[in-house]
Amino acid sequence: MLALMVVAAATLVIGFAVRFADRRHQRYGALILPLIAVGFGMVAWVALQFTGLGYNPELFWLSWLLPIVASAGVCVAAAWWLGRHRETGEAEALRRVSDT
Repeated sequence: MLALMVVAAATLVIGFAVRFADRRHQRYGALILPLIAVGFGMVAWVALQFTGLGYNPELFWLSWLLPIVASAGVCVAAAWWLGRHRETGEAEALRRVSDT
């Protein structure tokens, strides 16, 4: 259970760090990236536990490290996708409003 709490805390910190490092973080909510990172980290941790990686004495550290690293990648990809799509969506909505 300690591994789950460590992964949750680390992915939450990574989610906030990615959010504040993103220059377009005003385009989406404050908690969306941390929640994406924590959610993916928890699912990855459970999947690694079901595969038996968490119970192998030589490889148990991978069940701590892999979800954290993978959730950082997913969080960066989500920030890129959310920022880009929200920016184009808002520009198009503003164009539609200004045309009427």
